[in-house]
Amino acid sequence: MLEQRERAAESGFVHERDVAFQAHARRDRMFGRWVGHLIGLSGAAADDYGRTLMLSNVEGGSDETLLAAVRTDLAKHGVFGVRATEERLQRKLERLGALADAHLRG
Repeated sequence: MLEQRERAAESGFVHERDVAFQAHARRDRMFGRWVGHLIGLSGAAADDYGRTLMLSNVEGGSDETLLAAVRTDLAKHGVFGVRATEERLQRKLERLGALADAHLRG
């Protein structure tokens, strides 16, 4: 009986980590698409930008690394500080994180 509980707890823990990972990746991809639109990308190009951003962050990046990359891209296109402030980026990342989590747990 104790072994069954331990296995169930382990299984629950693994599932929770998997869902958290998926939500994080989904959030990063949606964030990337949004940023892509801000820098003038649309359609497949915005999707590709989102995918690239997600993959770069999945490979061990932090939120700060993600935001630094985005700030650089936005600045290159003259958008950072105009249409995208630091506060707006943070809020959007938080909102998309909550949305991704809700979709997966939903």
